[in-house]
Amino acid sequence: MLQLQGLILRFSRSLLAFIAGILVFCLSFYGLFTITAAFSAVTGGFQPFDMQNDLDVAGVLAQLPLYTEDSRRLYAWFAATDFVFPLAGGFAFGGAAAFLMRHGMPSLYARFEARRGFVLFLLPTLFDYLENGVALAVVFLVPSPSQPLATVLVGFHQLKLGTLILAHSTTLLLALFLVLRKAGGLVARSFQAR
Repeated sequence: MLQLQGLILRFSRSLLAFIAGILVFCLSFYGLFTITAAFSAVTGGFQPFDMQNDLDVAGVLAQLPLYTEDSRRLYAWFAATDFVFPLAGGFAFGGAAAFLMRHGMPSLYARFEARRGFVLFLLPTLFDYLENGVALAVVFLVPSPSQPLATVLVGFHQLKLGTLILAHSTTLLLALFLVLRKAGGLVARSFQAR
């Protein structure tokens, strides 16, 4: 945990590391959308499970019989790319949150760092990895669609989406707080200068 937080804090302190993280995040995001388009073409319009925000168990079980060797091969490429994407995103958003907290709320930052709280920004990554593993099992290992496995897949999918929304919202709120704080400081200084 300490090493993961150390990496997140490195992204928050190094502009070069942060830019590299954002670049890997964007390139892998582009790769996911490119593979998704190809995947949709061979499955009659269905996207990989990861890309379906309204995914449910019935949808998983209905889509699996439509998978061909081409769609399974593309799903493997999608999953490989999706092991890079959430990690880069977790480090980039966690690093941004640490930077914003350090400059906007230093005392909260110190407590958060001491409790290794920045690792929480990697929860969406963990749930995405678990989702990928179960999705690969559903697509490749199960001879026939399994409702319990599909239920686990949908559960990890929902946990990923929920923690992702929470992490991104937290980062945006920290950015808004810092901007308002800096703007308030500028306004106060301009009144003092009069």
